[in-house]
Amino acid sequence: MWFAFAAVVFMVVGRKLGWLLSRAFLYPAPIALSLVGTVVWGVLVGFSISTLIGWLHPGSILRWVLGFALGAYVSIPNFGLFNEGTIPDADQSRHLMISNVPLVAYVVTEFATRSMR
Repeated sequence: MWFAFAAVVFMVVGRKLGWLLSRAFLYPAPIALSLVGTVVWGVLVGFSISTLIGWLHPGSILRWVLGFALGAYVSIPNFGLFNEGTIPDADQSRHLMISNVPLVAYVVTEFATRSMR
């Protein structure tokens, strides 16, 4: 039960931080810094979920559904931030990078931390 509560709190706080990071840094920063920021975000989310799972030891269903799935959701910092149809064509590549790179970094981090346990 504690894991479910902690995972939902992590999701709410992580979603708000992701939106703040997107607005304040990832979209206005130069593309190279934005790329680094997306990788760091994905890695931080991956380590956070791994730490939460290691600390509270949830069962398999909670680990997969509330752990890994919520982590994947939070790892996309701009998810739900903008209406996809309103993004100008010139900004589509940055938007896709901000959507996809942290998810890949999250998955790689999860696999790396699972292999270290």
